Amino acid sequence: MVAGNPRRTAKRRHLGLYATFEHGDEIAFPGYYAVDLPHVGVEVELTATPRVGVHRYTFAEEAAPEIQIHVTNALGQGRSDAGVVRVVPEAREVEGSVRTFGSFSGRYGGIEVFFVARANLPIADVGTWQGEDARDSEPAEAETTATGNDVGVVLRFERDGANTPLELKVGLSYVSVEGARRNLEAEAGELDFDGVLARAKEAWEEKLGRARVSGGTPKQQTIYYTALYHALVMPSIASDVDGRYIGFDKQVHEAEGFNYYTDMSLWDTFRTAHPLYTLIARREQRDMVRSLVAMAREGGYLPRWPSGNGYTNSMFGTPADFVIAESYLKGIRDFDVEFA
Repeated sequence: MVAGNPRRTAKRRHLGLYATFEHGDEIAFPGYYAVDLPHVGVEVELTATPRVGVHRYTFAEEAAPEIQIHVTNALGQGRSDAGVVRVVPEAREVEGSVRTFGSFSGRYGGIEVFFVARANLPIADVGTWQGEDARDSEPAEAETTATGNDVGVVLRFERDGANTPLELKVGLSYVSVEGARRNLEAEAGELDFDGVLARAKEAWEEKLGRARVSGGTPKQQTIYYTALYHALVMPSIASDVDGRYIGFDKQVHEAEGFNYYTDMSLWDTFRTAHPLYTLIARREQRDMVRSLVAMAREGGYLPRWPSGNGYTNSMFGTPADFVIAESYLKGIRDFDVEFA
């Protein structure tokens, strides 16, 4: 998703996918990222809830607010296909889905991701494209839907006299568009960007405050809390707010009384990260163990490196056994011990 200039020439739309910036124009702390893009006249700010990304774009006064959403974009060596996008102007929403194949999800046929994006400003104009050739030309004016392996949408918004920044809430789900909308409503529906940011800061302050240190130099303390932050970024919650998730059998299940986690690199983390969780994140560790048990029940065996909703079979050994056994020995036993 990229903010762009208002003139819709093919060259500008293509360049809108890229932007140069200076690291001195970045601001980042847990729960917040911002960067100024002077070449395209946009200041970008990002924050999040567990299941919703929230964007704020402040455009130069002479520029009409316009963004393009490249639904089938993929990072690095990944790829995406089967993109679907639908614009609902009266609701100020864009909804859709895509199947993405990353370095791990590509091993089991890709993972389908659903989204609902809701804007705070009225949508004044819509254009969609489908196909790589179409992406490099003018979008189809007034078309509100597109499907294919290379699809996207261009949205222009009404500008008010106060130059109100464009805010975009993007709910995600691995189950359905309806799940993405429920996630958006539950976690960010009544909040503006600043409200979501305040909650994100509180959440990270609570997590980082679980293990406090004293002494050392300011640099050493910065290194410590940076490492703690990194240790708490993953694993990922993959269940919707109503508990629904896609299991390793590719069926919809419901996590009752826990968050279903995935993206556990176990082979890398059973030695140090999970032992840390048993000390400062016991509820989350319990949910991760419950998730591992669910993966075994629904997929047939405990995973070595679960990613998304499938087995990657990466690395070797049986690290899930260690994670479960250590949790049990440290008193985390609120899971199906006999099945495990």
